[in-house]
Amino acid sequence: MKRLLPLLLAASPPVLVLLLAFAMVVVAAPAGMTTMAAATMADTADCTDDTDTTVTPNDVAASLARAFAKAGYSKASTAGVLGVIQFESGMNPAQEQIGEPDPMLRGYGLNQWTPRSKIRNWMDANHVSGEDSDADVQIRMLVATAQTDFNNHFLDAVKAEGHEPIDDDLRTWWLQADNPEDAAVAWMAGYGRPYWADRHEKEREQYARAYYDSKELADIDFPAESKPDGKKDAASPSDTADTDASCDADADDSSDGNAKYGDVGGAPTNTHDFGWMCATKLKICQAGDMGAPPLDWQAAGNYQCYWYWLARSWLVHDGDVINPHTMNGGQLSDWAAGTKGWTRSDEPRPGAGVCFWGGGNNHVAFVEKVDKDPSGWKIMISEGNFNDGGAGLWTSYNARWLTKGEYAAASGNGFFWKDSWKL
Repeated sequence: MKRLLPLLLAASPPVLVLLLAFAMVVVAAPAGMTTMAAATMADTADCTDDTDTTVTPNDVAASLARAFAKAGYSKASTAGVLGVIQFESGMNPAQEQIGEPDPMLRGYGLNQWTPRSKIRNWMDANHVSGEDSDADVQIRMLVATAQTDFNNHFLDAVKAEGHEPIDDDLRTWWLQADNPEDAAVAWMAGYGRPYWADRHEKEREQYARAYYDSKELADIDFPAESKPDGKKDAASPSDTADTDASCDADADDSSDGNAKYGDVGGAPTNTHDFGWMCATKLKICQAGDMGAPPLDWQAAGNYQCYWYWLARSWLVHDGDVINPHTMNGGQLSDWAAGTKGWTRSDEPRPGAGVCFWGGGNNHVAFVEKVDKDPSGWKIMISEGNFNDGGAGLWTSYNARWLTKGEYAAASGNGFFWKDSWKL
């Protein structure tokens, strides 16, 4: 301000007015804030921007919504997450924060995690394979950390706006929000925790509302209320109707009650590598063998659960299988529900695929055997990429029994098969 005094004394009246206005802005700006930031802080804080907040949900948004629904979160809670993520990254899992030169301060991915290494650290801690830029990896991280990464640092700031978070807890408010706008603010403040003066709250709320009202979310089966333990509400329509069954007239009713008992036979229970498949038509004899024919599988040398389901289905069903090329093995049953010539069911049959999705699970396996059990039924499954010694290892073959209750606790996401298999 002292440097401006000579100019003020020498200036003509019109120039004097401009200089005084400039001086007032500089004096009013908080320490470390640029003049432009000070001039625009009021606009960004109360979110008066005219940004277009209409949305057309892409595949990433739809997958994220299905993942949160499967994990037991309501439509309002999920739409709140989508609204915040839309603002942060535009639903682009490879989005880098624009304008931040320091990589340690530069946000990355759907949630703009800072630094980017947070994603890889979570992957390593949870034995998750893939790239940190993979949408399915980041979606799994969002679902898993929704239970652990909230805090109430911005609780007082939220209350100062006139909001009344339930139980003075931002996560509880997010879980129990009855509208997407409240859910967006709760997720933004409790999970995302942006720079508060530049939070663009209104835009996030508007994005959340747009997602909530979208056809894509209307087609997803959400529980009536979010449950902290990830369980769906007992009154949820998902207990009586198949997700996305309306997408195809030939889709099976998931509540068909037709568990079929029997045994495919041939998969061992006393080994943990894939060498047992050497004697089959696939000739998988040692590490590096991916099968002949190659099963239309791209990730050579990577013995994932998805690859194993393809290989086992090819063997059992005489080559009558295709690679759906879905993003997640744990959602193959959802793909089958909307694909002509395939069936999805909540009841097992020998020879079917079985999916696990939600609560940190993304897995597909093959049903070898179905038996009666006090829980309703039990299944023996064979699978790839099961152990936790690393992703896609040659030694990751496994076979195990699951009761109906254990299947549900592992986020079972349905059984599926090709109609021509005549299961």
